[in-house]
Amino acid sequence: MGIPTVEVLEICVPSTVFLYNNVKKVENGEKARGTVVFAQGAKIAEAIAKYHDSTAKNASEAFNIFGKYAKESKALDYAGKGVNWATHNVNPLICASGVYKTLTSDDKVHTGITQLGAISGMFLGEGLMKRNMDKVINEQNVTKLAESVKDIKGLGGIAQTLLKNNNGGKAAAVVKGIAFVCASVTSYAIGEKIATNVADDLCKDMGVERENVEDTNGKIDRMI
Repeated sequence: MGIPTVEVLEICVPSTVFLYNNVKKVENGEKARGTVVFAQGAKIAEAIAKYHDSTAKNASEAFNIFGKYAKESKALDYAGKGVNWATHNVNPLICASGVYKTLTSDDKVHTGITQLGAISGMFLGEGLMKRNMDKVINEQNVTKLAESVKDIKGLGGIAQTLLKNNNGGKAAAVVKGIAFVCASVTSYAIGEKIATNVADDLCKDMGVERENVEDTNGKIDRMI
């Protein structure tokens, strides 16, 4: 089938990594992340379906099965609309999973603050990446880099490959996808760390009771 188009790579590279990360979260007990896994998987399937004519025909038929039978069943009609909505609304599902995690936590105040900080940090990091990464990571810059190293031993083969058939754009798409994921995960972790420290202090100041909960120093709080 060959190398996917730039548009498909820009969707599938980050979505595949996010899919894997969210599967791990589900395995670790965050059940609400299951909806995010579903949405990321549907997003990948939709992108691939648009890539190759034969793939598109088969994948689209499978993907649109709800539409074929919607007239016969209201339930399938609603389900099909749900698939479409989830595919294009991953972020609201992530927010919803944070709300669910908070509501089901035994330490709601602390969990709520850390979830808010983590998700806010993630959105901030992703927003900055979306605004700026195209200026740095693009086909033109990849092509310039390939041109500059094409005569260097050990790099010439890779450079020639990048210079052929729009491969520079595809390489840029892969790099952008990986960079976006790294920024998202790092921003989430930083936001969570800052919010955890804030939550620790706030819970102490408010006199919130927290039993058998590990604080940021790894110690067990019996009563705060």
